[in-house]
Amino acid sequence: MSFLQEAADAVTSAAGWRKTSPDAAGIFRFHLEDDLDMDMLSPDGRTLVLRAEVGPLPPVERDADDLLRRCASRAVAAGRKRRSVLALDGGALTLHRLVPREDGVADVPRHVRDFLNDLVWWKAQMGSASVVSPFSFAGLQGWGIGR
Repeated sequence: MSFLQEAADAVTSAAGWRKTSPDAAGIFRFHLEDDLDMDMLSPDGRTLVLRAEVGPLPPVERDADDLLRRCASRAVAAGRKRRSVLALDGGALTLHRLVPREDGVADVPRHVRDFLNDLVWWKAQMGSASVVSPFSFAGLQGWGIGR
């Protein structure tokens, strides 16, 4: 079984979700309530990548620049305690977290929990988060998951 499949199985088991399969591109796509969607992939088989869209840039360039400046200053401060990385991907801000295989499959649910908490925090910074409570797998029993 691949590291990616083992990681996905660890997450679904810890959250109490049904097992899922990757899409045709080999990416596990988790669709959670409140637009908290997350992709899980492993381009090299050794590193797990968690990825989520935080939100689109505003269409007006001045507004987009203001948002990027605001996010850049927060990213520097957040870097001390948040391991997820904010990036610009085309016309959207995305969040990424790398999980090395050496961390072990048993640690993947913790990384995912922290990543989802980071995602909620970043969405709140952009004024678009409707979920305000932190994630813990014990509290996610009712959350839906899909591909």
